This record gives sequence, C-alpha cells and structure tokens, in this order.
Amino acid sequence: MRWVACFLLFLTPATGCILEDKPVDPGIDGGADGGMCDPPCTDKAPVCNAESACVECEALDDDYCEGKMQVCKMGAFECVDCNTSEECSDPEAAHCNAGTNECEGCESDADCNGIDGLGRCEADTCVQCTPATEAADCVGKSCDPATFACTGTDVGTVGTCEECIADSECGEDGSPSAEHRCVEMFYPAEDRFPDDETGFCLKVFALGGCEQPYAIRISDRESLSGDPLESYCGINEALAACPAVRALDQNDQCPGGEDTDCPPSGVCRDVGGLPDRCTYLCASVVECLGNIPAGRPGSSCGSSGSDSDDYCGG
Repeated sequence: MRWVACFLLFLTPATGCILEDKPVDPGIDGGADGGMCDPPCTDKAPVCNAESACVECEALDDDYCEGKMQVCKMGAFECVDCNTSEECSDPEAAHCNAGTNECEGCESDADCNGIDGLGRCEADTCVQCTPATEAADCVGKSCDPATFACTGTDVGTVGTCEECIADSECGEDGSPSAEHRCVEMFYPAEDRFPDDETGFCLKVFALGGCEQPYAIRISDRESLSGDPLESYCGINEALAACPAVRALDQNDQCPGGEDTDCPPSGVCRDVGGLPDRCTYLCASVVECLGNIPAGRPGSSCGSSGSDSDDYCGG
C-alpha cells in the first residue's frame, strides 16, 4: 500500500508525481473494500461504498443505521425500519411491509413469533390469547375478550348471575356451560352494572327451561365474548341487580337492619318471618326464588303487610 506524494515543480510548465511506499489510511472515505469519495462523505451519508458514492450504510458498515435504531437495506445502501418481520418488535407494529420497509400491524400469528408472550395476532396487534385459542394459550384460565390477556379465573367455575368477563367462565366444576353466556347487565335499567368490563352468567333463553328467579326475558344482548345477539333468562333490571338476587338465595343477613348492609339494589327486610334478611324489590312472583329448601323463605312477592314496596319474601 502506498502514499501518493505529488510535488509541484516551480519554474517549469509541468508537474510530476513521485510514488512512495507508505501505508494507506482510508479514513471516512471508504473501508477495506470501499472506494475513494471526493468530496469526503458527510455525517448524513458517512459511508463511501465500492462505487465511490457516499451512502448511509453497507452490509459491513451500518453503525449510522444502528444509531437511528434502524437497519441497512441491502442493495439500497439506506437506513430503513426493517427488512424482515423479525426486526419489528412493537406488538402494534410487528409486520415488515416489503414494499415500504416499515413496521406495521401484524397480519398473522407468524408476525408475532419474536414478541415474547404475545404470540397471537388479533386486530393488527400481537396479544397473549383470543377466545378461540384460550385453551392452548391460557391452560385452564379464561381469555379476557376485551384485553386479549389470560385471566386468573378458571374456566367453568362461575354460576348463574355471578360476575364474569368471558363466556368460558360460566359453568361448574371446571366445565364451561354450553347453555350460558357472559352477558352485560344494567341497574337501574339504563346504567351498565357494575362497570363497562364486567358481565354476568345467564342462560340462553332459546334453550328453554328458564327458572325462578331468572325467569324474566332479557332481549337482544351480545355476550362479552362476542356471540351474536340473543335473549337470556334474566331478572327485572329496573328493580334488582344480580348480587342482591344471590344474597337472598344464600339467605344473607343484614344484622344492622339497614339496606346498606346488603349488596347493590338489596334491601334489608323481614323475609317470611325471619328478621333482617337481604332481599330485593319485585313486581311479580316469578322474579323471586322458586323451589327453595324448607326454612328458606323468599318465593313470594309482597309487602309483608307494611306500606313498603313489594319485595321477595314479603
């Protein structure tokens, strides 16, 4: 390798160059395989390639791209967001568009392979699970259809009129019910209860067999897991909410004698002669308990001889 030393010969019309054997320092004007760029390369295009052109990067020189959190596009000598989907790490942008070399929303589960713990593609985003794949993804737990994340709730363990967030939670002994869904409910009638994310397990009306106290038809509800609109065996949402209905079914007491001792919509009353029991208001007997064991009053709907509103067990 040699230095080229040129000396201007004064007093004569010609110049000459003397070649001397010295090491070459390529500096920023090229690597071992690069060219010699004139003028020198700038910070915005710091690499001198084999064609003596200043570019952003080469296969063996992509420090400029790494500094911008990008990669080098082979053959184009420019920095881009990605060449393959493996280089896209954002759950909301896990697919590499081959035309634009930009990361965008996932198109399939394969795009999510490199994102730890979020191996499913749902609505352009990598998530932990979907209702359809929860058996494989959540191993016995439910998949929240709102967040697409596994919950801590075992499938098939939530009873009728108990709180739920997914259809698969409805059932007993770990077996999801084929007849029940997790349905949004309201109390009073216009207000979502208890919040916008929670539902209650109810039986599909079309399957028949609605029984007290879940004998009021609730129409045109979509389950939280996205099943089509259905009618369900429910309660009178204008007067009661599920926690109060279950409190009467469980013979819960209100020792202080106050309505506030009972769940939302519950009232503290004498029920069938038993003092201070949590119950709820009613408009007909079908809204109250049916076929209850001896010593568990609550199948009537009345005022128990007082001037108060009718309630189950009154």
